[in-house]
Amino acid sequence: MRLIAFLGAILALPAVLAAEPPDADPGLAEALLKRGESLQAQGHRSRALQDLEQSLRHVGSDAVLAARVRGALAKAHTLSGAFDKAHPLLEQALTASREGRQDALTAALLNDRGNLLRLEGKEQEALASYREALALALNAGDSLAAARTATNASRLAQRLSDPAAAAQFAATARAQLARGPDSADKAFVLLAAGIAFEELERQDAVAHDMYSRAKIIAERQDDALLASHALGRLGALYERARRYDEALVVTSAAVFAAQKAGGTDSLYRWQWQSGRLLARTGKREDAMRAYRRAVVSFGAIRQDLLLDLRGAGASYRETAAPLYLEFADLLLREAAQAPSAAASRANLMEVREVIERFKAVELDDYFRDDCVAALQSRSIDVDQVSPNTAVLYPILLPDRVEMLLSLPGEIRQVKLAVDGDTLGKEILAFRHRLEKRSTHEYLPHAQRLYDWLIRPLEAHLAPHQVHTLVLVPDGPLRTIPIAALHDGNEFLIARYAVAVAPGLSLIEPQPLTRRAPQVLMSGLSESVQNFPALPHVDAEVEAISGFYDAKVLRNREFVVPSFAKEMQAVPYSVVHIASHGHFDRDPRRSYLLSYDGRLTMDQLERLMKQTRFRDDAVELLMLSACRTAAGDDRAALGLAGVAVKAGARSAVATLWYVNDEASSGLVTEFYQVLKTAQVSKAMALQAAQRKTLADPRYRHPGYWSPFLLIGNWL
Repeated sequence: MRLIAFLGAILALPAVLAAEPPDADPGLAEALLKRGESLQAQGHRSRALQDLEQSLRHVGSDAVLAARVRGALAKAHTLSGAFDKAHPLLEQALTASREGRQDALTAALLNDRGNLLRLEGKEQEALASYREALALALNAGDSLAAARTATNASRLAQRLSDPAAAAQFAATARAQLARGPDSADKAFVLLAAGIAFEELERQDAVAHDMYSRAKIIAERQDDALLASHALGRLGALYERARRYDEALVVTSAAVFAAQKAGGTDSLYRWQWQSGRLLARTGKREDAMRAYRRAVVSFGAIRQDLLLDLRGAGASYRETAAPLYLEFADLLLREAAQAPSAAASRANLMEVREVIERFKAVELDDYFRDDCVAALQSRSIDVDQVSPNTAVLYPILLPDRVEMLLSLPGEIRQVKLAVDGDTLGKEILAFRHRLEKRSTHEYLPHAQRLYDWLIRPLEAHLAPHQVHTLVLVPDGPLRTIPIAALHDGNEFLIARYAVAVAPGLSLIEPQPLTRRAPQVLMSGLSESVQNFPALPHVDAEVEAISGFYDAKVLRNREFVVPSFAKEMQAVPYSVVHIASHGHFDRDPRRSYLLSYDGRLTMDQLERLMKQTRFRDDAVELLMLSACRTAAGDDRAALGLAGVAVKAGARSAVATLWYVNDEASSGLVTEFYQVLKTAQVSKAMALQAAQRKTLADPRYRHPGYWSPFLLIGNWL
């Protein structure tokens, strides 16, 4: 019935639109509203927003219709994470609805406002909005709206550690769901209520009843998509109860129903659930096939799903990421037990491919766009272009840490003598002490981390005469410089050049061109916008300008319009920005300081991407005064992905703010080595770090180690 109504709305629109009606056309507004809501329900957000915005232009003087349209628009913006746009629409809709005494509509709008406030972290305000909505819905006799709101309130109360209130709200939802006729909308509320009951203590039986009732409604209405959700939730409930055989039966049915309905957003979940169940019942080959299908299904919808997660205030790392890590875990176990070296290698290569996909999705989620897609399409097999280089892939799993070690022509699996939690705590302690440049408290942690991460690899590195290590970090490993690890005699940087890659498919391993590069130098030595001066920037700019014929934008000249003009006019291969920078866990709050304001990562991308597909693309982006918060691996993810986002082949940036004089000297030495010696960028940075380390004033790794070479290390 919903599909028929949706098609009817679509068929009715062309004739109406062709007549080019005046702005005030309530009939057209109603049709556009219905189509927009249908498109929204199917996940077509941009098209839904277009219809809803057009609907609002045609409502005329119908205040109630206007309130409905504004409410639908607010919901669409909420689901897209545009909370600032949702708020005024919701408040306008609520005012009109209340003035018109539309209790049922007001209740629905208050429920939506509660959802919005909850996503913004205003949980007590959200709960108050839910309470008001519930009272109105009950007063209006709208049992379905009351059940929906009570379910939302129950889940929020549970998160607020108020189990008594959560149970009371859940009981209200259950009572309201016992009333009124069955419908697809009711079935979806039953599913949500079932999840709420699962979150309550010893209420799985009630959740089972909710899911079973939703399944019956789906079967009566021949609604395959609804059936897939009901069957999948039943499977999850059986899995939690360790009733794996029953879970497999209903989960297989959920997969079939999702395929029948074309429900790709649910298909990957039930394929993933099948893989987990098959692994737990010892059917490892079948489990791997199920995981492969789930990864493919997820890839087909990842942009929409990431948008859903952001709109719901959910963490990708906690929700979708386990799909990749569970599959990698299964493949690693298979590789360790493989009957031959060839079989083990095949499994390990697949592990690397799975982790590469994971890294790409993680960056997409952080930057909130598909900035990695173009780079992935141009990826090169790094094993074929990097002799004397080892790539380190640490994989942090719940019960252990494994390292994939990629060497020219081979890949090895090394199980480390530490678990993920212990490693994370040690990394955090190391990072905090590295920034205390007046003590050597960092040293025991530097040696312990070396013993865990590097020493088990030494026997594999020596035969290949490895001189460069490329780390593809995960989680907390993004927050530290492995150059500062210590073997008891010397720092890692004394033996190896070090680079960081957000993922090997996200870089272009290509040697630096040796012809005279086009260089743009931008910097601030003066104090602006309450940031301290960087007096050594002047000397840095002068020294580097002596190596290259550089265009210089300094202080008052370093404003966004001038920077943009230069980027548009000249195909610069080196872009140097010596200014304060900050990488935040929210990419919208990451920036580089210019004289006239703040240059965001999105702005930097827009200014640089015009060179992205040229043969003379930006080869190096230098950011010499950045910082991320200690222990914040999500903020460090932004730093690790800066080259990808900006469209540069590689970047050099710092994990924390470095002494201005030390930083200037190190950066100048880096450019001098790069100019005069036939070495890679990684080796040039190594030389600059070793020279700084040799200076008695700057021996502490807090001065030289936070410089990271990100991306192409050649």
